[in-house]
Amino acid sequence: MQPIRKELLVEAAQETAFNVFTQQMDLWWPKTHHIGSCAMTAAVLEPKPDGRWYTVHEDGSEANVGKVLTWDPYGRLVLAWQINGNFKYDPELVTEVEVNFITEGPKTTRVKFEHRNLDKLLGGEKVIADMDQGWGHIMNLYKAVADEA
Repeated sequence: MQPIRKELLVEAAQETAFNVFTQQMDLWWPKTHHIGSCAMTAAVLEPKPDGRWYTVHEDGSEANVGKVLTWDPYGRLVLAWQINGNFKYDPELVTEVEVNFITEGPKTTRVKFEHRNLDKLLGGEKVIADMDQGWGHIMNLYKAVADEA
């Protein structure tokens, strides 16, 4: 199964592009995209190897998304996506989300996104097509925030 790939150019220096993705996820991650039992209030990525990736919800509960596999400021980030094709957290599942931040100019960064190992997900091609569309939307939201940073 082919990975989901997205590539975009953001109007921000490499360090800023990386920091917006990792430290300001709450500003761009859509509040509608979560697996919690009630409305999402925050998206959190702990800035370290083995850091948690999770969402916080109105009732104070947290829902795990995954964890940080590679933390290489400001060039590369690899995350474990541990949500299966039924959109449930599965601690045994690891698909990888890799994001590379490549300097194109003093205030321009190419962001290459890849979500791979998708054959591990339940639900097949329909789920992957929906995720591809979802990641496109999410990365455009990220770009809008990074461009303004």
